[in-house]
Amino acid sequence: MKNRALLFFSILNISLILSAYAMNASVTTALLPPAITVDIPPYSNRVEIARRLVNAGVLSHPWKFLLGACLSQKKAFEPGRYTFNARMDIMDILDALKKAPIYKITLPEGLTVAEIVRYLNEQPFLTGGIFQFPSEGMLLPETYVVRYGDTRAAVLKRLETSMKTTLKALWEDSAKSKARTTEMGVKSELELLTLASIVEKETGIAAERPHIAGVFLNRLAKKMRLQSDPTVSYAITHGNQPLGRQLCKRDLALDSPMNTYTINGLPSQPIACPGKAALMAVLAPDATKDLYFVANGAGGHRFSETLGGHNKNVTHWRRAQRNADDQ
Repeated sequence: MKNRALLFFSILNISLILSAYAMNASVTTALLPPAITVDIPPYSNRVEIARRLVNAGVLSHPWKFLLGACLSQKKAFEPGRYTFNARMDIMDILDALKKAPIYKITLPEGLTVAEIVRYLNEQPFLTGGIFQFPSEGMLLPETYVVRYGDTRAAVLKRLETSMKTTLKALWEDSAKSKARTTEMGVKSELELLTLASIVEKETGIAAERPHIAGVFLNRLAKKMRLQSDPTVSYAITHGNQPLGRQLCKRDLALDSPMNTYTINGLPSQPIACPGKAALMAVLAPDATKDLYFVANGAGGHRFSETLGGHNKNVTHWRRAQRNADDQ
């Protein structure tokens, strides 16, 4: 009888302890936010990850994670910014840590090196500073997959390597296919990059790039000045930021090796980072006799072979501008 009573009270005590623990866990979980974000830096070991999970309120004790990681034989976890549900059990947490978040950076065509560096500095999942800039134009605009904690300097180097590789491949392929001739106006990879950067800044319409490239190559062949407005804007800002205003007559007379209104031929360097399509447009331009183009007021351009035709197109553009201002 005595043994039965002792067994009964033992079971009762265990039940009370378990009930109290469950109630405490339930109250603690209820106080947690519905979602918790935890940063796992590169090269974090299991002890460091357990500490971060406890500090964030995902777990009450580090041993739960350490035991779970040991049982699952998981020794390393991908760095990243993870989001956990406050009611996740340890196995759910371990499963979540096996699926590293994917981080992408998308660089639009036509940004300058300074603008791309500024963009990289704004990305919270990258680390470190950038203390050495590549030459203007030498970054390839694309979408890149990066890892959480990658250094900004390493990502910048990757962008530079991509441009060098792409530029070299396109230049060599054009020579093999005899698409490039000594009369076409660009005689080096740097000149290709420079003209492509001007084409990139002149239009945001992909179908227009080969046409605009053809116009500039025609002008180079005839020893005409390119007279490209974006080169003047770059001469003023040095690519640090957009000009933010319309060019005026005084700007066009600016004494600068970048100003194609005052210099012959190409400027001394690119004015932006062109995409692959702009590079290809210069190597495979439209077969056109056009020498001029001007905005059409609807996002594209009007092209013409003669100055007279160009002046008519300019008049059309100015009329479109006045109509837009009146609305």
